[in-house]
Amino acid sequence: MEQTPTSKPLLTVKYGAGASWCGAVCCLRIERIRQTDLTGFTRLTFLHLGFNRISHIDDGAFTDLSAVSDLMLGTEQLDHIVCKRKPIISISKFAFEPLKELQILYMGSNNLFQMSDIVNIVLHCPDLKNISLYSNNLTLFESDLFPVPLWNLMKLDLDSNPLKKFSVHPNVFPNLETLELSGKGPDFDYNVSAGALTSVRSLTLDKTKLPLPTYKLIFQSVDSVENLYLLSSHSESDKGLLEMACEIPTLQKLDSVDYSIPILNESILQSCTNLTELHLQYNSMSDLTESSLQMLTRLTRLTINQNQLSRIPLTIRNMSTLTFLSFEDNLITELHCLDFTNLPSLTELNLKSNKISKLETCVFQDLRNLKVLEIQNNFLTALSETFGSTLKHLVTLNADGNNFRWFQRGTFQNLPALRELNVKSVREIIVDNGAFMGLKELKILDLTNSHVESLDFLVEANLTKLEMLILKNNVLTVINETIFKALPSLKYLDLSGNPFVCNCSNTGFIEWTIRNKQVQVANAFQYRCSSPSSEEGNFLLDFNVRLCWEFTGFLYFISSSALVLLTLLSSFIFHFLRWQLVYGYYLLLAFLYDSKKRRQDCPHIYDAFVSYNVHDEDWVYGELLHELEERQGWKLCLHHRDFIPGKSIFENITDAIYSSRKTLCVISRRYLQSEWCSREIQLARYGRYSLWICPGSILYTEPTVKHSLVKSRTYLSWTQARRHKGLFWEKVRRALECGHEPGDNHNPLMLTLSC
Repeated sequence: MEQTPTSKPLLTVKYGAGASWCGAVCCLRIERIRQTDLTGFTRLTFLHLGFNRISHIDDGAFTDLSAVSDLMLGTEQLDHIVCKRKPIISISKFAFEPLKELQILYMGSNNLFQMSDIVNIVLHCPDLKNISLYSNNLTLFESDLFPVPLWNLMKLDLDSNPLKKFSVHPNVFPNLETLELSGKGPDFDYNVSAGALTSVRSLTLDKTKLPLPTYKLIFQSVDSVENLYLLSSHSESDKGLLEMACEIPTLQKLDSVDYSIPILNESILQSCTNLTELHLQYNSMSDLTESSLQMLTRLTRLTINQNQLSRIPLTIRNMSTLTFLSFEDNLITELHCLDFTNLPSLTELNLKSNKISKLETCVFQDLRNLKVLEIQNNFLTALSETFGSTLKHLVTLNADGNNFRWFQRGTFQNLPALRELNVKSVREIIVDNGAFMGLKELKILDLTNSHVESLDFLVEANLTKLEMLILKNNVLTVINETIFKALPSLKYLDLSGNPFVCNCSNTGFIEWTIRNKQVQVANAFQYRCSSPSSEEGNFLLDFNVRLCWEFTGFLYFISSSALVLLTLLSSFIFHFLRWQLVYGYYLLLAFLYDSKKRRQDCPHIYDAFVSYNVHDEDWVYGELLHELEERQGWKLCLHHRDFIPGKSIFENITDAIYSSRKTLCVISRRYLQSEWCSREIQLARYGRYSLWICPGSILYTEPTVKHSLVKSRTYLSWTQARRHKGLFWEKVRRALECGHEPGDNHNPLMLTLSC
């Protein structure tokens, strides 16, 4: 759509016939709608031509708009018009002839002043349900001018018109439910026949300056009204208007706006006993008498907003039917424990925009069914002592715009049913870990403008059902994306206005933002860097994260290379030095055990401990035992005879060595191949004075450590001494007798017998 290049802006449409859409042609300064401008839009259902300068509509201009059900020709917001407006002044007789399906018509803020223009519209649109003619220049409205009854009309808006006469007779608006009127002056003619407006359920009188008798006629003609909205005209007739309105027997909802009622007393609403809703706004009210509302035994919703109350009025106590209570934008400074006494049905409480600085737990002690609490824009500094055990059903808590300083651990733990929490602050808040613990049902959390520096508090909060997290305008610089694993249900995240750092510390968050499909990060591509200086002003998501992975890859290379080298070195050591390692291991065990036994100073029970292999048992019993015990009288320790049953083998060996003055090792090929014999020989090296005997020839195989050990010690050979047995046993006796000095125990003489 565009304007024609003529001196006066006209409407030109360049879309093909048969289009189906909802049209909005506004703010183009169109002055005229010609017959051909809307040709071909046979399937158009909605047309908005507001905010223009239309002064004339040609006959047949809406010929093809047979499907339109909603037409707007008004300018609802005059401040959007830059140039001087030239609203619709008149409507030709056949302009609306094609709009037979039209149901909603908005023609507010125009310059219509003739009743015939309205008749021309209605004549061709019998299905109209809503006619809005507010802010025109109509001075007369008479139903007699309508040629046919408007059976479908349900709402008629004549607000802000300088009406001098309003005349309605029966059966013209049989189903009218909502009527908005305005009129001024004592000469206003209100002529409504009895029963003509009995279907009206909602009536609005906006700044009507009428005498009280005229008001009485209006209220009598709409004797079925349930909702009444009264906006003061600041005239003398305002006095007594509320009392008169209360005489409507069916009245259930009363809105009183901008009336001067400094103190509400019991006489004003005495007759409003059937009210279920009462809204008193901008009434300069500073107090209510104690019995001013006691007659309203059916009241469920009470609003006393934008007044001058400095305390909660006593009259609301014991109003057991109240479900909604609002004292928004008053001057209340403090709340007392009995202010909301006996309000068991209250589910919503609005205290925002007051001067409350503290909330005690006892304030809500009787509000066990409260679900919504509004305490925004007050002077609260803490909530740690606010929520006792009574608010178990609270679902929504709005507390933004306060001066909170510190959310301690467990501040909200007594609100198990809370689903929405808004604690936007005007100053820096310290949030302890566990401040939001207990909120297992929380779905929305708003911490905007709270100077939050870290998200660590979310880890312990256990917010498994949180879906929306708003952290706008805080001081978050680095975001650890792993924190969001503690929020498995998160769907929406807003971090706008935070001073992000554009370096490798935010790499994980940047990649998480781009790749995750569950969470919508609001305006993520508009997040900007605040540091370092080289990145300042750039977009966060434009940061090159590959630079960070290059350094990380180098670290991975160094680590994997070191691991490979360690594996190769371990394999090399195991293959070539495994016996040396085993040897060293046993040496270490022997050294440690020897140090322990020396400190304990164990007594000697035996003269010698005989270490031998089971295959050498015949030689031990046939030769060694006979000679040393029977002939020479030594007391020997033998494993098959003296070891304690049930005790570990290693402990039996060590105890035997340290309970004997000497250790006598019978060395053979099988002895050197035995694991337990190897342990005994190693312990013997660090233990007492040891004597080595070899009863037969030694065959050295793989245990090269044992081979070198034998080669490095003096030993007696039974094979070599077979011809001089006496000399052999004499050397054994001498070896067993010597070594009593302490120094000998540390440097034992090793004798080996080889036969």
